[in-house]
Amino acid sequence: VSFRFVSFRSVFVFFFRGDCGFCEGMVGMEDVQAAKRLKLGGEAEGEDPYVVPAEDVMRLTLVDRPEDVLAEREQSEWFCPAFTHQVFGQDEVVRGYEDCEVLVYLHASTMHAFVKISLKGKQEGADDIPHLLDENLGLQYTCDPQEFAKRVKDTEQALRTALEGARTGPAADCEIVSFKPWENAALRELHDRLQAMPLLYVDGANYIDNTDPRWEIYLALRGGRVAGFATVYGFYAYPARKRLRLSQILVFPPHRRQGVASGILGRIYEDASARGALDLTVEDPSEEFQLLREGLDAKRLEEGGRGYYVGFVDEALRKGKAMLDNGMRAETLLLPSKEVYKRAETDLKIHRAQLRRVWEIVLLRRMRRSGGWENAEDVVRQLVWVRLSNVVGEKKLEERSRGKEVVELN
Repeated sequence: VSFRFVSFRSVFVFFFRGDCGFCEGMVGMEDVQAAKRLKLGGEAEGEDPYVVPAEDVMRLTLVDRPEDVLAEREQSEWFCPAFTHQVFGQDEVVRGYEDCEVLVYLHASTMHAFVKISLKGKQEGADDIPHLLDENLGLQYTCDPQEFAKRVKDTEQALRTALEGARTGPAADCEIVSFKPWENAALRELHDRLQAMPLLYVDGANYIDNTDPRWEIYLALRGGRVAGFATVYGFYAYPARKRLRLSQILVFPPHRRQGVASGILGRIYEDASARGALDLTVEDPSEEFQLLREGLDAKRLEEGGRGYYVGFVDEALRKGKAMLDNGMRAETLLLPSKEVYKRAETDLKIHRAQLRRVWEIVLLRRMRRSGGWENAEDVVRQLVWVRLSNVVGEKKLEERSRGKEVVELN
């Protein structure tokens, strides 16, 4: 399963396919921007040059050295934001400028920001871009190259020392560092500078209160550069346990498709098990993240429990094949038992609803490997249909119950 977290150059589309439960398609970011231009008046003659989609104005890049901000623009690799409504408003346009360009340079190790704004013309009442970047995005930036260099220099050593003292662990070709931001000022300030990024790449993202001791940050580093990060919140679970919830996860463009996201998620799972957490859930997961999670959880099921889970699947398939051929329904023969649900939650920290989805993937893989299952896709499709029907039924019941109350009659 491949993973892309809200690509800069494309928007992910998720939809159902019978053979394995899901597949992926792509819609180009250029198409999204074209739709926004159409909404603004299209490409027709007379288009207002002072009203421009924000994605055409704002660009970001990562730099290793402060002096790189003085290099020619073409020497850097630039990326446009996926979402700009939290900065420029719901219509995601910049008003009042002609040929405006907002270049954001992020120092790859400290995440300090340098901003360069250029323009050809400006109308009266134009958007106050510096104010929007400061107030709406919360970007802690400077437009002075010397001040930018000073901030990096003043921060690097303290940040390096703080990271060395944090909990670390390897993952793929990167290092995962975890810390509670309220415990260390340098690490909390680093996360403060990171908080603007989810607003640009995760729809509906918000700042978190990193002074709350229940938040933990997982930081992926590659060669000392920040490759991505995740935020996890710990909830109380009766009687004396904790339930972990993954709130945000973001991988920066130069480090995508290199195992960073799965490395972060794997490390979070390891910590959840080591701390005896009840389970690990995800807050409002995007479709593309759900694909990553399902792929990783399917692998953990196949490799975990010393063969317990795949053994259960194989035995269920062996016993159930003849009965399925005789017309019995798959959901009565092939779904996990109560013991499987309990063990997966206890040992692997896979929530019940998540296990139900992942089970379909493992079933299909085992059926294809064992051979003799020409109707494997039809069997799994039946299980998917039952699961989705239950979800739809629960939502309809919830909608019908809204506004109703129980009244006791004497």
